[in-house]
Amino acid sequence: MNQSTKEFLNFLQKNPAIRAQIKAPRDATLLYAGRFFKPMWQEIEDLKLIDPQYRSKIVLPEVLRQIRIHTQHYQSLFEWAKAIDLVQPWLENGFITWRALSGIFAANASGTVSFAIGSEVSKLNKVFAATELSVLLRNPNIDANTRNLLAYYDRCIKSGQSAINVGSLEGETCYVHSHFFRPLCTHLIAAQ
Repeated sequence: MNQSTKEFLNFLQKNPAIRAQIKAPRDATLLYAGRFFKPMWQEIEDLKLIDPQYRSKIVLPEVLRQIRIHTQHYQSLFEWAKAIDLVQPWLENGFITWRALSGIFAANASGTVSFAIGSEVSKLNKVFAATELSVLLRNPNIDANTRNLLAYYDRCIKSGQSAINVGSLEGETCYVHSHFFRPLCTHLIAAQ
């Protein structure tokens, strides 16, 4: 582990007020992993441009951009995390950094948590599978629908299923084979 990664983790440990800010409002947390046609974070950025329900959800990078820190090198917690993301080896630096931040974000989630989980999801390379899932399963502040979907994700990960392709927005679960959650969800619901 690089010294900059150790400094970052030490900063998080010593600053509970910063950790408390790493959260979305109730019912607004959106977690993602994997990919459809492109990485899920890019899919979400595109969907936020056209879908008001996605715009109402908050992802971790949005929260981190708002957390101002006072260091000589970085303006926000996001900038600092992105800098560590470039340090090699990534699994010992960037992955560890994002696991720490994502674990805090998941622990601070409340109410309904929304998900955009694609394919190529495993504990070896995705923070959702390695950290967020287990943290959310222990979180007493999430609702029953979220907990039920987490049980499904947990079974997928434990069985080695990496092409999960299931998302949920505001408690509405969709089995997705397209990169547009909402239109497909609407279509599936209308067909029932």
